[in-house]
Order: sequence, then C-alpha cells, then structure tokens
Amino acid sequence: MEEQVKEILTPEQPTPQTAKKKLDPKVAYYVRIVGTLFVITAIVAVLLSLVNMVTKPLIDELAEQKRIAALSAVMPDAEYEAVSQLPEGIDGLVAITRATKDGTPAGCCVQVTSNGFGGAMSLMVGVDNNGAITGVSILSHGETFNTNRHDWLVSQFPGHSGEVLVSKSQADATHIQAISGATVTSNAVTKGVNTALKAAEAYQKGGNS
Repeated sequence: MEEQVKEILTPEQPTPQTAKKKLDPKVAYYVRIVGTLFVITAIVAVLLSLVNMVTKPLIDELAEQKRIAALSAVMPDAEYEAVSQLPEGIDGLVAITRATKDGTPAGCCVQVTSNGFGGAMSLMVGVDNNGAITGVSILSHGETFNTNRHDWLVSQFPGHSGEVLVSKSQADATHIQAISGATVTSNAVTKGVNTALKAAEAYQKGGNS
C-alpha cells in the first residue's frame, strides 16, 4: 500500500505588501480630536433639545399672555376671535383678531412686524370700523428707547386714520412726532401701524367688519 504523505500547512508569512501599516501619529491625533469634538457637539445638541423642550411651552405661554394683554390694551372691553383667512399681499402682516362688543362688531386688532434700528419689532394695532386707530402696543423690539419714550410714541397714534406720517418737529392731524434721536425707530413703528391700517381696511372691505 502506497504511503500517503500529508502536507503540513504553515501560515502565510506577511510580505511588505500585506503587512498592516501603522497609522501615522499625527493622523491619529487629529482623528482623536475630531472624534472628541463630534461627541461634545452631539452631547450639547441633546442638552439644547432637552432645554428647548422644557422652556418652549413656558415661552409660548408668556407670549400668548402678552398678546392677550395687547389685545385688551388696543381694543378694550371687547371679545376677541382669531381670523383664519388673512388679506393677501400685505408684507409684515402676522394675524388679525376680530373684536366685538356686546355681540356687535367693533373693529379688529392687527398684529404686524416691522424692522427698526435694533432689528425686528412686533406691534399690535387696534382699528375700529371707521378705520381709526384705537391703540398701539409694542409686543417686542430690539430698540434702545426706554418705556417712557415708548409710551409717549404710541400714545400719539389713537384717532389717526389713513396713512400716518412722521414729523421731527410736531404732531398734527396726519403726523406723529418722532422720538428725538430715534427717528429710525419712530419710522419703523409708524410703518408697522400703516401696515396694520392697510390690513384692517382690506379685511373690512371683504365684508368682515
């Protein structure tokens, strides 16, 4: 019987082509840095999301309370109902709220945005059925004027109708007087008020007065 020879298999020896190359120390350092930054960024993103989940409802609730207070300020002693269909083509228009008193239409409250010296500002403007302003409230702004100057400026608008203009010297039937040293802010508030008047007119002409 012919003897069978078994071949003894030995592991393949690594060659220069198959040998595993070590990662360059500089590359390894940068990989560690990038990986660390990625982990930190992911953790921060998760924490911010958690903070937003907790604080957003509170912020929204405060904003709603401020909006309701503004409605009462610009159209007192009324009942309010949000308008779902807004006039089209009016830049800066945010919302319109229908106001009634004892079941009778009293006008509307118009929320608008305008750009001032410090950025965007939000206004609430009350307009009666005759197109006259009943009140103006500044919901938010980034301006530098104090509350007294703020109150003095908006107190000039009630009773005005049509397009309101700005004067640096004195107020009259068609002009309000600008805050001294804050003409840009005064113009921004007036622009927002004019936007509200335009929106109220369009809304009321639609048979919703």
